Amino acid sequence: MTPQSIFPALGQLGGLIAMIFAVAMILLHIFLAVCITDDMSRLKDKGHPIIVLTPLLWAFTVFLLGLVAVAFYWLCHYSRFTRKDT
Repeated sequence: MTPQSIFPALGQLGGLIAMIFAVAMILLHIFLAVCITDDMSRLKDKGHPIIVLTPLLWAFTVFLLGLVAVAFYWLCHYSRFTRKDT
């Protein structure tokens, strides 16, 4: 599948749009993984447990799945369902 086939009506411009979108998604996933890793170190410093995965696996999962993994991370570490001190 070529980038031009994603937006066939736009021709070459469609390929450029698809490439820009792909690069933006990769950068967003890298940014989210770094933010999750930073947040985990702050949680560890405060004495809160890291739930379900290790920090490296959380970062890798967020890099692969993006916002879906961030939502699951939030659910595990910040929601009222899992926090006992709220």
